[in-house]
Amino acid sequence: MPKDSTDIEELAEELMQRFEVLTREFLVPQLSANLSRSETTLLGFLSEHGPGTMSEISSLLGIALSSTTGLIDRLVERRLVERARPESDRRTVRVMLTSRGRKALQTCTADRIRLARGMLERLEPREREVLLAFFRKMTTGQ
Repeated sequence: MPKDSTDIEELAEELMQRFEVLTREFLVPQLSANLSRSETTLLGFLSEHGPGTMSEISSLLGIALSSTTGLIDRLVERRLVERARPESDRRTVRVMLTSRGRKALQTCTADRIRLARGMLERLEPREREVLLAFFRKMTTGQ
C-alpha cells in the first residue's frame, strides 16, 4: 500500500499508461464492429431492459437529449433500433432493439470476450483469479 499521495499519483499514472497499452493492443481492433461505446451501451441497455424512452437513454448515457436524438437517428438509419409511439401516449417515443441490433450486440459481445480471453491467457490461473478479485473490489468497493 502506498505511503503517501505521491506514491498513489505515480501508481495512477502507471496504471493509466498500462490501460492505454491494453487498449491499443486489444480494444482498438474491436472497432471492426463499427459500434461506439455509447452505441454499445445503448444496445446493451435495450437488450437487458427492453424499450426505453429518449429521456431514459439520455440519462443512462449521461448526454443531452439532443445528442441522444442524433445517436438514435444514426442507429435507426443502420436499422439497429427503431422508434415507436405507444397508442396509450402518442407524445412518448420509445426506442427498441431490432433483430439486426441484437445480432450486432452479440457480435460485439463475442469480440469483447475474445479480446478479454486474449488478455487473460497471458496470466497464470492464480494471477487471473487475483486480477478479477481486484477488478471486483474496484467496481463494487468491497
